[in-house]
Amino acid sequence: MPAKRNTDAFDFSSMMPKWPMPSFSNWNFAEREDRIEAKTVAGVQKMGQTVWSHTGKAFDDQMNFVSHRLHEDIECAKTLSQCAAPEETMAILQAFYSKMANEYQEHFEKQAALFRDSFSENAAAVEELNETAIESVSELGKAAEESLKEAQSKSATRRKPAA
Repeated sequence: MPAKRNTDAFDFSSMMPKWPMPSFSNWNFAEREDRIEAKTVAGVQKMGQTVWSHTGKAFDDQMNFVSHRLHEDIECAKTLSQCAAPEETMAILQAFYSKMANEYQEHFEKQAALFRDSFSENAAAVEELNETAIESVSELGKAAEESLKEAQSKSATRRKPAA
């Protein structure tokens, strides 16, 4: 009777090398259409995430700017209500409008930079989608050729006369 230290006469596991275990994943049994579909969906999702994240940044920046401008307008109105001379009023208004014009210009430049960044990131995502589309067309061509060969081989086996 074999103990743990000595093996059976027919136990060959000690002599055999360890077999490498393949790494199994969901993609091992996937068709090529599944892989292409997954890449396409991932590309579209990336574009959507980019659009929404940049839209959120632009909206936050816009709301911060509007809030800042509202406070500046209220402060200007308070200051104007305390003016006694027309010259003082004109000086305050001139300073207010020049500062406002500069702030609007800076805000526009920020928004334009956000738009450029968003456009650049989406252009990269579109390029990935374009590569996926080219791969899809290639794979569909291969699949069409394979199905044509299968159909031709099936029709050839049906046409063979029985001997």
